[in-house]
Amino acid sequence: MKKYKYNGLVVFIVLLFFLSGIYLFNRFSLNDALLKTGYYDSKVTIMNTADIHGHMTLEKNSWGQYTTEDINNIMGLPLVAGLISKESENNNILLFDCGDMFHGTNESNVNRGEGMVKLVNMMPYNAMAVGSNDFNFGVERFIQLSEEVSHPYVCANLYHDDERLFDSYKVFNIEGKKIGVFGLLTPDAVPKTDSYAKAHISITDPVQEANDVVHHLKQIGVDAIVLLSHLGDNNDKDLAEQVDGIDLILSARRHNLYTTPVVVNNTSIVEVGAWTTHLGKADLYFKDDKLVKITWKLLSSKDAGLQNSEMLNIANQYKEIALEASKLVVGYTNVELNGARTHMRTGETNLGNLLTDAMREVGDAEIAIINGGVVRESISVGDINQYQLGRALPFTNSLIVIEVEGSYIISALERGLRAYPNGVNGAFLHVSGLNFTFDASKPPGERVTEVLYENEPIDPDRTFIVATSDYLFYGGDNYTEFSNGNILEVKGLLKEVMADYLQIIDSNIDASIEGRIVKKGEKYKMK
Repeated sequence: MKKYKYNGLVVFIVLLFFLSGIYLFNRFSLNDALLKTGYYDSKVTIMNTADIHGHMTLEKNSWGQYTTEDINNIMGLPLVAGLISKESENNNILLFDCGDMFHGTNESNVNRGEGMVKLVNMMPYNAMAVGSNDFNFGVERFIQLSEEVSHPYVCANLYHDDERLFDSYKVFNIEGKKIGVFGLLTPDAVPKTDSYAKAHISITDPVQEANDVVHHLKQIGVDAIVLLSHLGDNNDKDLAEQVDGIDLILSARRHNLYTTPVVVNNTSIVEVGAWTTHLGKADLYFKDDKLVKITWKLLSSKDAGLQNSEMLNIANQYKEIALEASKLVVGYTNVELNGARTHMRTGETNLGNLLTDAMREVGDAEIAIINGGVVRESISVGDINQYQLGRALPFTNSLIVIEVEGSYIISALERGLRAYPNGVNGAFLHVSGLNFTFDASKPPGERVTEVLYENEPIDPDRTFIVATSDYLFYGGDNYTEFSNGNILEVKGLLKEVMADYLQIIDSNIDASIEGRIVKKGEKYKMK
């Protein structure tokens, strides 16, 4: 009996040491130890958020919808603030955001970003970048919001009436170091439907602007240069190849989650995902007055007790407003409607089918086409109300009905497959009224092998009535094919189109995968 007791004690002691080792390993930083011994002269800590898209509240079961990784927790700004406060207890930090802050949830859409401004002003941001979706309420509204925000924006290539709308850079003095920080915005950010933008806004070449700003920052003697980028990490890598001297790029727009930096031309590139799933932390270590090491860490929490209570009260107020305004039940689904990000951007889903069916019916069209990036969330089995539709279809995209030739439809389908099977390819198209087959083994531009309309090869010379979105018509996701069409009618927002359709059909939904989109060599499964 004593032998068994001793064995149990040994197992307990080994397990205790094992767990203690894991705890110490996760908390131990070799670079911080070297800093304490004097190997490094100093350290600057930079924290960042990106692509928050209006997420105000903690959501612990999110199905991994919001980044390209398997994430199941959205913190919301009150918890992000609490986590920042905890992390900065023993460190002076710089905090930055990389754009797409205001638009994207029912709560943030109340009074077009009003609640988000209140929350952002309670965050300790040192500077913010402009995001492409920050213009979703219109350029004029974004300018109003930016004036209400108490933190500075930086953007080197955004111009209003030929003058920069914001400062191109800021210099921050921290831990005895001067950190130069500048911002860049993707040139295709401004909505082509915005008449104010057409008359007043221009976005210049990011490479040229970056070269000019970096050259100036070097001249004034900064110790490190940081870019707050809303170009997309693929474009950031190209930029780093062409622009020498950027030490750190905090990337945004594509919702990627970097666990370690990607180094291009001595520039470290990182991205923090999206929708407050994570907070990014970069430590910059200096030796002999030179930056010699950059580390990157992702932080996340489900601890509701960390939430900033004052911010939480504000967030809950706007959530209640949104809930009250969207209680109307418009339909019922017997099946989960799959709107998961990576599924919508790589293949056919039942939600993509339902949405395009709605567009074709409400638009009285022969064909409907929509990009997978327009859908941002699945819809669970049960009643469907306006709130759920607003979460699944959060953008201010309207239905537009056009006449366009079949050749342009084929070309558009090819464009949607150029990045296949990249799960961040929001340009991937979903369809109603036609079927198409593609061969992923072929080079981009040659992947569509068959397009059928009414079970016959589509006539490239015939003109079709097509329901799509104003986003695609005016060149979103680099589509040029739809602008060749003749506009017949402009209808409501896509979420309103979906609500109208659900009430028209007046029956429970059993949407499935039907083989509208087939990858050559694979069979589809009815779901």
